Amino acid sequence: MSSGLIRVFRNLRRVGIKDYFRQMNSIGDTKYGRLVAVDRYGNKFFENTEEDEIHLRTRWVQYKDWYYDVSQIEPAWHGWLGYLVDTPPSELKPEQKTVRKYPTPEVIPNGTGTRNAYVPYSTVKPKVSMWSPTVSERTA
Repeated sequence: MSSGLIRVFRNLRRVGIKDYFRQMNSIGDTKYGRLVAVDRYGNKFFENTEEDEIHLRTRWVQYKDWYYDVSQIEPAWHGWLGYLVDTPPSELKPEQKTVRKYPTPEVIPNGTGTRNAYVPYSTVKPKVSMWSPTVSERTA
């Protein structure tokens, strides 16, 4: 039995069957670790520092809803998940947190595939035009 399979079964026992299937659906792997924080949108952030975890795969997020989108995470948490910073935003002092000059009140969801999708328009004349067949009468 490989060590990866042992890790999967050990994590299945630790997290339970419901969270096991949720993790397999969202991140494609089973993970177990300590809960670092829950953001204001209900997303849970975890970290596992055990030796058997793959390098740079020790931090992950469990989204509040079963459907998820990366735009549902605040920018500070993106930095922590991507290993840009070692201290999670929940452990920073207020004076250490960066505040945008014009903060958005809520996370703006990604509208791809919906009516809210971004559709650019161009003022440049297209270089290619659609073919329009012309039919002329037959002459005998």
